[in-house]
Formats: sequence, structure tokens, C-alpha cells
Amino acid sequence: MKKALAFTFLFFVLLLPNKTFAGFPIGKYRDVVVPTFSYYSQTDRYDNNGNLIKGTPGTGFTSFSTNLFIGYGISRRLDLIINVPFLYQINRLGAGNSIINQGAGDVLAGLSYNLVNFNYLRYLSVQVSGIVPLYTNTNGNSALGLGDYGSEVKLMYCGILPKSIFDKGYFNTEIAYRRYFNSQGPDQVSFTGTIGYPVTRHNQISLDLVLFRSFSSDKAFNPNFFAERDYAFFKPQLNYGHTFTRRFSMFIGGFYVPYGLNTGVGYGGSLLAVIKL
Repeated sequence: MKKALAFTFLFFVLLLPNKTFAGFPIGKYRDVVVPTFSYYSQTDRYDNNGNLIKGTPGTGFTSFSTNLFIGYGISRRLDLIINVPFLYQINRLGAGNSIINQGAGDVLAGLSYNLVNFNYLRYLSVQVSGIVPLYTNTNGNSALGLGDYGSEVKLMYCGILPKSIFDKGYFNTEIAYRRYFNSQGPDQVSFTGTIGYPVTRHNQISLDLVLFRSFSSDKAFNPNFFAERDYAFFKPQLNYGHTFTRRFSMFIGGFYVPYGLNTGVGYGGSLLAVIKL
């Protein structure tokens, strides 16, 4: 039983960098704080048919973002979550011209409830959240996001991998639906799958696979994916984490977008800390 609980804790810590606690309850009166720094860049793009379009020399889009995730355990099953992003974006227009935008993005806040646990080894949870823009939407356009209120429902199933697959390790699967309250939407659906493996007692690796689709009547391409409405992408990400203490861990990850529709050929990475209070 102690071994199972140890792997459960390891699983919980590793999945937090993905801006979720992956269906695992935080715990009554416990707090988790996750500051994250992320980098994203793209020059080329995919058209509506998935064909690669080379970017014009001197053009492109780069984003530096900081996210602050806060989770609070209201009860043994119910948690409050808040995620606040701060963005710094450079849109290079060519000929040495660029536009810089910075500020707070869309805050996501909601509740996560653990529906059932399976012998404290695997968990099924649901999360319901609201989305509120923290910036001014001028004439229907903003570089910091869509500028619309929205909501999200997410179903999460996670836990320790069956021994028939690995003697150690964990998994996480998420299916989410997000709706923005605008006549053009968008409606967004996503699937995230994660497999992680403890290399040593304090070191772990994990692989994330993300499938994302956003539907809207607005088909215009925007190099700034924060403000785009109709697009799709597949994104794998490899992560490495080190646990310094039971209350403090750090993680680093890198990703690339090998396929997409009406979106950038993006790459980047993230650096974050997990702090348990």
C-alpha cells in the first residue's frame, strides 16, 4: 500500500506541469502553486489542408508567457483551481517591423471533482471552468486572446500503469470541450494523453501527446494562436522532472508541432516549479 501511495504522489506531481492535477485530488485544505515560464516560436505555417507554407523572410511570431496556477483543496474530492497567464508577444511583419503586445491573458477558474477512485490507484474526475479575459477587446480584436468569455468541461482518467504494461509509471488521459460565447465561437475539443516513468527516485521523464481542434466560421489565419479561431494541431512534448523535496520540484520540457491545419509550425518549451504549501 505504501508503494502504491508513493507512485500516486509521484504521478500527481508530474502531471501538474500540464496545468492540471489530472483528476487526482489535491487534498483537503492543501494548496499547490505552479509558476511556469513558456516559450513559443513559429515562422512557417500549415494551410487549411495541412500543407506546409514557408514564411516570408523576416516574418514570424514569438511568445514568452508566464502562468501562475493555484490549486486549493476544498474537501477530499473537491478542488478550486485558478490559472492566470501573463503574455509578451512579438509579431514580426518583415522589413524590420514588428508589433509587441504584453499583458494578462484569459484567466481560467473552476472546480474539479473526483468522481471515483479505483483502490487509490486510478482516478476518474470532472472539471468545470469559466474563462474570463483580463484585457480590453478593441473592435473585436486583441493580441492577448479572443476577448470573449467562455466555459470548459473536462473529463480526466489517470493513475498507475498496469503491471502488464510497465512495472512502474503512470498515465493520464483528458477529453475537454471548450466554448467561447461569441457568434463565431469557437467550439474547441482536445485530447491529451500522457505516459510517465520514474527513472530514479528523484528523476522522471514523461511524454505528452496533444490533439486539438478549434471550429469557427472565421477561417482567417492568425500567426498568434492565442487570437485564432479555426485551426488544429498535433503536438508531442517530452518532459524531464527532478524532485528536490516532497514540497518542491522543477520540470523542463520541449515540444514541436509536426502537423496542423491553419496554424503555425511551432516549437518551444517550458520551465516550471511545483510548490506544495
